[in-house]
Amino acid sequence: MKKTFSKWLTAVFAAVLVLALMGCGGNGDDEKDDAAKDRSVTINLFGGASKATVKGYMTKAELNGAADKIASRLNVEFGTLDGDMQNSYKDVFVRGVTYIVETNPDGYVNFKTVGDGKTIYIALSAIDTVYVIDGVRSIYPNGTYVSKVKNQDGTWMRGISLFEIAM
Repeated sequence: MKKTFSKWLTAVFAAVLVLALMGCGGNGDDEKDDAAKDRSVTINLFGGASKATVKGYMTKAELNGAADKIASRLNVEFGTLDGDMQNSYKDVFVRGVTYIVETNPDGYVNFKTVGDGKTIYIALSAIDTVYVIDGVRSIYPNGTYVSKVKNQDGTWMRGISLFEIAM
């Protein structure tokens, strides 16, 4: 009985020691937040109806600040739109939109898009400006269009987006 208790106590002590060391040593996820590295964060938009990804080579605090500013700019704009335009925004963001924030942009000043209909490169200095919205307008026409409207005779009708009218 004494040997069993001794083995059990040793096992418990070893487990506690391992857990304590894991807690103190970390698992790599506890890197300092002030170290700049490639990071990404998901932002919720339009009352949770849509999401986007914000990426960048920066500290955790910088990326979270940039993501908050981008989300705020998009949500404020969305709140000013009528129902049709809000649906157009939702249609764009269902593609999996990614904002790539660059502290030192190369080849552009404020923002650029690459024609895939979902990637917006934006300068860190432009994340709290109208360029966040301009990026959405830029990627809109590069998406896949699927008409959701039928004429009364049952034939498909191509709708005109409010983005196309505005441009």
